[in-house]
Amino acid sequence: MTFIVKTRKVLLNKLLNRRQLSVELLHPNKATPSQESVVKELASKYKADERNVVVYGLRTQFGGNRTTGFALIYDTQQYLLKFEPKFRLRRRGIIPKRDGSRKGWKEVKSKLKKTRGSEKTKIYMSRKTDKREVIRAQKETYLKGFVGK
Repeated sequence: MTFIVKTRKVLLNKLLNRRQLSVELLHPNKATPSQESVVKELASKYKADERNVVVYGLRTQFGGNRTTGFALIYDTQQYLLKFEPKFRLRRRGIIPKRDGSRKGWKEVKSKLKKTRGSEKTKIYMSRKTDKREVIRAQKETYLKGFVGK
């Protein structure tokens, strides 16, 4: 797919170790480009690794031909894992998706309201997993994959 990438408002954020860009895509008579293709274009344009580029908020103008959005280009993979929100990391498959359903958590919450004492802790512990440890382990294994390359 052919499209033109124009970047505006390029900011160098030294505190978060990234470049922040406003991206404009021109794609006359074509469908909206995928995020993966935009990531590849920006990585080649700014000489960055594709794994360190995050594109989000792509909105196509009514009538097509033009799409605007935002991009973040991190200096290293560690900074991406440190500063990027968890929901974007989940979208990229870096950390695992949430297990269980929203309804299940709400049922546990209503049971907890009705019980007292040690029964309360039993109910809570039957449902709870230590998510922070799981996410931390997943991030470490993800980073170990890059050390060998």
